[in-house]
Amino acid sequence: MQGKKDLTKTAFFVMIATLISKILGFMREVLLGSTYGATYMTDAYLIAITIPTILFSSIIAAIATTFIPVYSRVTLEGGQKENIKFTNKILNAVIVVCSVFSIFGLIFTRPIVSIIAIGFDEATFDLAVELTRIVFPMILFIGVAYIFTGFLQSNGEFAIPALINVPNNIIIIVVLLFSSAFGIHGLAYATLFGSLFQVVIQFPYAIKKGFRYKYILDFKDQYVQNIWILAIPVLIGASVQQLNALVDRMLASGLIEGSISALNFANKLNGFVFGIFSISISTVIYPLLATLNVQNNKTVFRKTLVSSINVITILMIPMTAGAIILRVPIVSILFQRGEFDSRATMLTASALLFYSLGMVFFGYRDILSRVFYSLNDTKTPMINGVIALICNILLNIILVQYMQHAGLAFATSITAAITTILLFISLKKKLGSIGTISIVKVFIKSCIAAITMGVTVYNLNIYINSIIITESITSKLLTLSLNIGVGVIIYSTVIYFSKIDEISWIIGLVKNKLNLK
Repeated sequence: MQGKKDLTKTAFFVMIATLISKILGFMREVLLGSTYGATYMTDAYLIAITIPTILFSSIIAAIATTFIPVYSRVTLEGGQKENIKFTNKILNAVIVVCSVFSIFGLIFTRPIVSIIAIGFDEATFDLAVELTRIVFPMILFIGVAYIFTGFLQSNGEFAIPALINVPNNIIIIVVLLFSSAFGIHGLAYATLFGSLFQVVIQFPYAIKKGFRYKYILDFKDQYVQNIWILAIPVLIGASVQQLNALVDRMLASGLIEGSISALNFANKLNGFVFGIFSISISTVIYPLLATLNVQNNKTVFRKTLVSSINVITILMIPMTAGAIILRVPIVSILFQRGEFDSRATMLTASALLFYSLGMVFFGYRDILSRVFYSLNDTKTPMINGVIALICNILLNIILVQYMQHAGLAFATSITAAITTILLFISLKKKLGSIGTISIVKVFIKSCIAAITMGVTVYNLNIYINSIIITESITSKLLTLSLNIGVGVIIYSTVIYFSKIDEISWIIGLVKNKLNLK
């Protein structure tokens, strides 16, 4: 079992790997924006990749999620020989299921797109159908990649799974750089082949961890059936989150041109920060929590949970404040070039404002859901997710009338907050004391530090813009860098003197990597 030092070290490596992947992903989004802008082609492409990833990959994601706790039990009861056999059984089952879905999608592409892209005009709809047919087989590659990810993480390898999007992003970036030669259809093919490389990059490392492929297909196996039983609620819960995004895009398709693109770029920007920190931490602690549950070590289980939540709070609260205050210069610097004009910047910035309000809750939700999964309780996140879906749809319908696409982003954040509260209540009923007082104290202290930082950065930004005349990218970048630097110093100073235990964990992580004593 990993100690706190090992857990910190692993989390650091995952954050670095995730950072590399996210930077490339961000470059991809910047190039997508500058090449095609917030236009019908971008909207059609985004709908095309949404359909296979949201409607069908959720099934595979559910299986992969439940793979880790079941794998831990198989290893404890049967050893390496049995866990390799178990992995092959799940892998082959996924290949069969994904192949069926791929064929289904290729046959019924047009009616599927017509249901989702309800507001598209004829030209955008036809393009979306063409692109969807190209990318649909990526379901098979994503399915295999998910299983290898679960296998590697269960065996203590986290960095490689965090890097699987690197070749994918590089391929798409190259195609976008030569968009005049490849066009939007070439971009779709690049997306398909990029998903294949998610498998290619993981396979050699799976071999190093002892994996050997054998064609074993046994749907009646005890552990395989356990996966299916646990996966169904996870599927419903995961699909709920994906359906929230799908509902957003369905409603956005009936708004002004570029609304889907603005929501996508803002969500990706929000997810950049969220992915580096929140997902990295939840990814590392999930196998650990599953092992602790199998060993019935509830004391360390609770301490790991509270520490993880508090670290999410410390990191995400200032990110939220910074994104809200500096949303326009951030979007302008990152995206505003080529076909991405000032109109697209303002559309994206307004969506970013309201997505950012839910950033910390996205982090909580991811951690808490995995806590329940590690406890072999997949029903609770499912039930809470269904409630959240209903709330999201109602909020979408109400807010979109008054706030347009920004209302859709706001509804997503409110829904994340509601889901988090429900998960906390359910977890307290299940575990009893979970350190609520500690969590609330850290939240309040982080908010105080973030408000102090936010007020300073807001006024500093106004002052700098009042004395700088030029609107060059260099001056914008320098201004933004200065604001962020001052914000980091102020927040770090305030939070350091707040006497939060997890601060020593973060400082220890940095010192460890810098070899400081």
